[in-house]
Amino acid sequence: MRIEILPSAWEGLAQIKYRVQADFGEEVALNVADHILDSLERLEQFPDSGSMTPDSWLNAMGFRMVISDKRNVSVFRKVDESIFVYIIADTRTEYAKVFKDMVVSDPGILAKDE
Repeated sequence: MRIEILPSAWEGLAQIKYRVQADFGEEVALNVADHILDSLERLEQFPDSGSMTPDSWLNAMGFRMVISDKRNVSVFRKVDESIFVYIIADTRTEYAKVFKDMVVSDPGILAKDE
C-alpha cells in the first residue's frame, strides 16, 4: 500500500505544527508532526484500520479517519493500492465542512485519486 499525502493535508500538518510550536516550542511541534506521520505510515501495513468519520457524507464516499494524540485527525480514502490523505487537522476543526468546501472549490479533487 502506498500513502499519498495531498497538498491540502500537508498544509493542515504545517498549521498544526505552527500552532504547537507557538504554544510549546519546536521540539514538541516536531514530536506531534512525527506522531501524525507515524500513524499514517501504519496504514501501509493496515490499510483497513482507522474508523468511520462522524460525517455520513464522508463515510458514504468511502473516507475513514485516524486520530493521533487525541487532538489531530487525518482523513483518508483507500483507492486500489493507494491511500490518499486529504485532511490533517485538529479534531476541533470542522474538517467535514472543510473537505466539502474543498470539493466545491475543486470538484476534480475526488477524481485525482481514481
